[in-house]
Amino acid sequence: MLLAVDIGNTNITAGLFLEDELICMWRMASNRAETWDEYGLQLIQLLERDGHTPADITCAAMASVVPPLNPVLSRAVQQYLKVQLKELTGDLRSLPAVRYDNPAALGTDRLVNALAGWEIYGRPQGRPVIVVDFGTATKLECVSAEGEYLGGVIAPGIRTAAEALTRRTALLQRVEIQRPKSVIGRNIAASMQSGILYGFAGLADGLVRRLTQEIAPDGPDPVVVATGGLASMVAVESRTIQMVDPHLTLQGIRLMYELNWPDAAAEA
Repeated sequence: MLLAVDIGNTNITAGLFLEDELICMWRMASNRAETWDEYGLQLIQLLERDGHTPADITCAAMASVVPPLNPVLSRAVQQYLKVQLKELTGDLRSLPAVRYDNPAALGTDRLVNALAGWEIYGRPQGRPVIVVDFGTATKLECVSAEGEYLGGVIAPGIRTAAEALTRRTALLQRVEIQRPKSVIGRNIAASMQSGILYGFAGLADGLVRRLTQEIAPDGPDPVVVATGGLASMVAVESRTIQMVDPHLTLQGIRLMYELNWPDAAAEA
């Protein structure tokens, strides 16, 4: 089986694949103070909790936006699971073409999202794809119908913006991010919740419409798929997001690994 690891700024998400099926998934905090030994023990505990052992894992791959954690997780996987954790980078095989000024500088999380979006949703329909990832940053990735990565957009993340709002104001306190009873807030908490939820739904819709004009001015409209922790909540209020795939990034890691190490992937 393949262990796919997504190292994000807030969480580390790991998933176990049997061929193309995600059979279990776990989350750990992205903690730079944590040692490889501590992460290794966590992985063992999570595996055993779901009825697996290190012997079940034959290969592993990671996409990371936190470089200091890369050697920590690599050693944890090597020492505890006895496999090498392959690091996915922008210069490896992915989409048919990458139209980015410096492909090596492209965040691997963005690339695997684009790859999964096209392979799973765009390619079967012969349509372009826009992937909207509601993470620590809000990222939109654009892929042509032919599988060319065209670039994208990076904006503040939902929680990032909400935390900045409370840090930089004297009277606004942190609120739970949830759907308010109405758009018009009748207290501070509801007003903030409305601004956060409907504001980001509007941000996503506005950007998707502008991107669509550039991606497909005359062709079929793109498939718009969202992922990330708050994607489901925002998608309900969005007029452009067509579907939510919470496991898109892990699927992209799997797909990119299979493209670059096909022999090892075939044995997973």
